[in-house]
Amino acid sequence: MRTYELTAVFAGTISDTDVIEAADRVQKIITDAGATTPVQLAMGKHKLSYTIQNNAFGNYIVYTFDCEEAASRTIQQKLRLSKDVIRFVVEVHVPERLKRTPQIADNPLIKASREKEREERFEREDRGDRAPRLQEDKVEIQKEESAPVDLAEIDKKLDQLLSGDLTPAV
Repeated sequence: MRTYELTAVFAGTISDTDVIEAADRVQKIITDAGATTPVQLAMGKHKLSYTIQNNAFGNYIVYTFDCEEAASRTIQQKLRLSKDVIRFVVEVHVPERLKRTPQIADNPLIKASREKEREERFEREDRGDRAPRLQEDKVEIQKEESAPVDLAEIDKKLDQLLSGDLTPAV
């Protein structure tokens, strides 16, 4: 017997109770094929990389079970005919593959800088600041209060300007 892992994607348009019922039907397919009772892990609702049967979202559930190779083929055949599952993958369960690989963020220098940023943010919040502020010179805009302009004065000044020679001196 081998340990298999089945990842099933259910339509994102169905309700949570319908997902639970569909997951139970898939679990029944697995046990009817002669596999051990599967361990069920709900991964939740996620956006799909591409639409599948007009579904942009899908509910992921991962089953881990032990069975013979012939039983795994039977499970796959029944899942292809199932209307509950829009996509599935059955593969041999390899625990080593699930081990976490170190990420860039695991670097001690990056961890220290993030911790420092976190402390600075808490200090700003304690002071009441929302974000670091740049020192800027305040510019005050002064409004000049002027008397209303008389249209007669404007016409007079325009006539003076226009009466002169408008061609530039060459």
